[in-house]
Amino acid sequence: MNNNFFRILSFLILALGANVLSAQNYLYKNKQSDYQIVISDSASGVEVYAANELQRLLAECAHCTLPILKENQLPAKDSTFVSVGLTNLLPAGILDSVCDDGFVVVADGCRLYLAGKEKKSTLYAVYDFLEHEMGFRLYAPTALSIPLGDDFKIPNIQRIENPDFSYREVLYYYPNHSQLYADWHHLHNRADMKKEWGIFVHTFRHLVPAERYFEEHPEWFSEINGKRVKDGQLCLSNPQVLETLCRNLDSMMKLNPDAKIWSVSNNDNYNNCTCEHCHRMDSLYGSPAGTLVNFINQVARRFPDKTISTLAYQYTRQAPQRNIVPDSNVNIMFCSIECGRQEAIETSPSEASFRKDMEEWSKLTNNIFVWDYVVQFRNMLNPFPNLHVLQPNLQFFKNHGVKLMFEQGTGADNKTSWMELRNYLLAKLLWNTNADVSALTTDFCNGYYGPASVYIQDFFAEMTKSLLASGKRLDIYGYPIHGKDGYLSPSQISYYQSLIRNAYQQVKNDPVLTDRVRYLELSLDFAVLELAMSNVSSELSFFIPQNDGSRQINEAMLRKADDFVRDCHRFGIENLEEMGYSPEEFRANIDNYLRKSTIPNLAAGKMVKLYTHYSPKYDATCGAAALTDGVSGILNYNYNWLGFYGEPLWADIDLETVQSVKKVSLDFYFYPLSWIFLPKKVEVYVSKNEKKWEKVGEESVENPQLLAKAFIKTFQVNFKSKKARYVRVIAYPLSQIPEWHRAVGNPCWIFCDEIVVE
Repeated sequence: MNNNFFRILSFLILALGANVLSAQNYLYKNKQSDYQIVISDSASGVEVYAANELQRLLAECAHCTLPILKENQLPAKDSTFVSVGLTNLLPAGILDSVCDDGFVVVADGCRLYLAGKEKKSTLYAVYDFLEHEMGFRLYAPTALSIPLGDDFKIPNIQRIENPDFSYREVLYYYPNHSQLYADWHHLHNRADMKKEWGIFVHTFRHLVPAERYFEEHPEWFSEINGKRVKDGQLCLSNPQVLETLCRNLDSMMKLNPDAKIWSVSNNDNYNNCTCEHCHRMDSLYGSPAGTLVNFINQVARRFPDKTISTLAYQYTRQAPQRNIVPDSNVNIMFCSIECGRQEAIETSPSEASFRKDMEEWSKLTNNIFVWDYVVQFRNMLNPFPNLHVLQPNLQFFKNHGVKLMFEQGTGADNKTSWMELRNYLLAKLLWNTNADVSALTTDFCNGYYGPASVYIQDFFAEMTKSLLASGKRLDIYGYPIHGKDGYLSPSQISYYQSLIRNAYQQVKNDPVLTDRVRYLELSLDFAVLELAMSNVSSELSFFIPQNDGSRQINEAMLRKADDFVRDCHRFGIENLEEMGYSPEEFRANIDNYLRKSTIPNLAAGKMVKLYTHYSPKYDATCGAAALTDGVSGILNYNYNWLGFYGEPLWADIDLETVQSVKKVSLDFYFYPLSWIFLPKKVEVYVSKNEKKWEKVGEESVENPQLLAKAFIKTFQVNFKSKKARYVRVIAYPLSQIPEWHRAVGNPCWIFCDEIVVE
C-alpha cells in the first residue's frame, strides 16, 4: 500500500468531520440498518449485480434488506452508505494503485467503499468484504457459511487488493462450473475464456486440416522418416502453409471479431516436420521452438490488433537459443506436463531442464501463459498428495514474470480426489501467492468437514509426509502401484483408514458431513482396490490364502468394490481416467481379473522359454515367469505386463508331463496413445517332445482406430483335445504403427499377460 493511498485516506477522514465520525457505524443491528447501498447513475451490469449480491447476502445474516439507490437518490451527503463500483462518491485517486482486476475495500467506520476499475473487480470487492471482514465462506458451490450474530460494526479498513496473476483459471474442477464460486474466489472460468479466445490450443489441425488438404498438398504436413504424414504437425518452412493458415484464420476472425486472442499452435504430438528446410531452420534457431516462433511472428504481423498465442509444449518447450524473439503480440503458452509433483519445481533436481526453459523464455518475452497440471490423468480418483507444491510452484512462475496462469484440474466435467480443498487453495494462491496455506487449510477443513476436521487434516498431512519420506516421484500419469512402497504402502493405508473411521465417528449424526467424508474416502478405496488387484500384501488382496495352498476370494473386498461403484454414481463420478473409464468398467476389470486368476491353468507356475526379447523397461519384475505366475494384468501396463517393442512374442511353456490340452488363451493390452497395439495374429502350437510341433489354431484381429481408450483383449484358440507336454505361443505385432496414428512409421509395442492352458 503506497503513501499516496494513505494521504488520500487521511484527507477523506478529516473531510468527513466529527459529526460523521461519531455517527452510528453498525452496518446492521437488531435486524435494522441505517445504511444504503449506492451505485452510479450509469452503473454497469456487473456493478448492479454486485450491489444485488451485497444486498442478498447481507440479508442472510442481518435479517433486514439494505436499499439500493442510484447516486441521485441519496438523501444527504453525510448519509451512511456503502458505495459499490465507480460512483462519484469515491475519493479522487483512491483507485490509482489498482491494477488488472484488483479492487479497494476502504471504510472509515461509517462509510464503506467497494470498487475496482474493470471487468468483475467490483464484484470481487463485494465478495472480499463479505469474506475477510464479515466471516462469510464459500467452501464449495453448496457450502456457503454465513456468520452468526445480531450486529456488525464496520471497522476501519484500508486495503488495496491486486492479483499476482492477471488471469487465473482452474480448468474443469466442478466447483468452478458454479458462477458464484468462480466469482467469489476471483477465478476466471470457461465462459470468461470463450469471450477472450477465438480458438484454443492444438489448432494446426483446425487451421489447416489434413482431411481437407493432405491429399492434394502432402508437402504442407510433417515429413517423418522421409514420408509426409497426416497426423503430425505442419511444415512451417512452406510459404503456402503460412498463406493458407492466415487465410483460414482471417475467416474465423471475421465470424468472431470480438475475440482478442487466437491460438496458432502445434497439435498434441511430437511429430514436428523434419524436412530439409525445417531441419535447417531448427538448427538456425537452436530449437524447433525457434522455427515455430518464426512462423507465429509472421502470422502475428498479419493481425497486429490481435494476440496470437502458441505452445511451448513437449518438443517446443525448449526456448529458441538464438536469432529470434517473439513479437510483442505473440503469447507463449508454456506447459509443465513433464514435471513431477513430489517436490517444488524450483528445488527438484529432476526439474533442472524445466527451470532452464522457464528462465530462457522469460528472458525472451514477458507475455507468458503457464499451463500447469494438478491432476493424475490416468487415475483421477487416486489420492494425489501435491498440496505442498502448489504455493512454491506458483511463486516460481510469478517470480519469472508470468501473469497468465492456468491450472488444469481434471479432464472435461470429471471429478477427482481432494478436489474441493485443492481448488480452494489454488483460488487463494492464484490471487496471492504468499497466502498462508496452513491457515487456509485449517479454515477449509473446519468449515467443510466440521468436527471431523482434525482427522481429515491428519489424513492430508500424513499422506504428504509419507510421500516425501519415500523419495518417490509423484507423476500426473501415475498409478496407485507407484506409491506401494511409499505413501500408499499397506501400513500407511491402514493408518489412513483409521483416520477416516475416526472422522466418521465425529459426524455420524450429520448426513451432509458424512457424505463429505465418504467422498474423500472414495479416493482411498480406489487405491485399495487397484492395489488389491496387484496382490500387494495379504491385507491388500482379493484373495485369502487357505491352509491347503488354495485361495479364497475376499468377499469383503468385493463388497468394497460394489460400494465404490454405487457411491461413485451417487456423487456424480462418471470417469476414473482422463480418456474415459467408468466405475462399471472398473468393476468389470476386477471381475476379469478374478476370472483369469481362478481359471484352472495347466501352465500356472510352469517354466517359460522365450525366443524373443522383452523390454527391460517392462519386465513385470520377473521376466518370462510373469506369463505363468498366476498374477493377472490389469488396466495398467506398467505392472505385470511383459512388453515387446517392435518384435513378436515367442514363448514355449513346459507343462512338465504329457497332458490333454484343448484351449489356450492369453491377454494383450491395447493403448495406442502409448504406442501399444494388439498383435495382428496369435498362433498356437503343441508338442509332446519339443521337436515335432503341430499348429492347432490361430486368431487374427484388426486393431481399431481408437487412440485414447485402453482395454484388454483376450486371444483364445480352441481345438480338438491333443496330448502335449509343450505349448508354443507366437504373437505377431503390426509391422509398424499405422498411418492413422500420429506416430506412424515407428515400431509398436505389444504387451502380454498370463497364458492360460486348459
